[in-house]
Amino acid sequence: MACDYKTLEVEIESAKGLPYVNHLKRMKSYAVVYIWDIKNNLRSNKETSSVYKVDGSNPTWNFKVKFHIDFASAKQNHYALVVKLKSRRKTHGLPDKYIGEVRVLISELLEGSDNAAEDKIRVTKNVQTSPEKFQGELAFSYNFGKPIADPLTEVNIGKKKSFKDVAWKMGKVMTAIVL
Repeated sequence: MACDYKTLEVEIESAKGLPYVNHLKRMKSYAVVYIWDIKNNLRSNKETSSVYKVDGSNPTWNFKVKFHIDFASAKQNHYALVVKLKSRRKTHGLPDKYIGEVRVLISELLEGSDNAAEDKIRVTKNVQTSPEKFQGELAFSYNFGKPIADPLTEVNIGKKKSFKDVAWKMGKVMTAIVL
């Protein structure tokens, strides 16, 4: 059974007024973009922008990403576009610092695109830095392609093998063959 899918093209343009989370060094901000469902399951790959090194609290990326969205589920408020903002740290063993995030229901984006045929729609959303606090704004644009029939139904992202895992296992197999 084929579902109707639409291609969602998103361009993460810039942010302004982000909180400065690095206290000793310059903030090097980047964005991680993905689709999440209401049951907290990842529904796409996580796509990462380049690191903006000039002014971390007012970065500009112009980072483009495409997703295939199940149109019926998206209309029922089942999916959200998530943009997490982080600051790169070079300190060994420490994770990058969390700046904040923006979550937008795909159904909200669909409503905004009804009037504009295939033009890009520009949106500015507040960045949530903690459960009750917002600081800064994220600007992005988006548009939906025409509906397509996608033979690939639900893909379990969690079970996908990374290139590193496959290479590691292939190395083990090749070592066993040589020995």
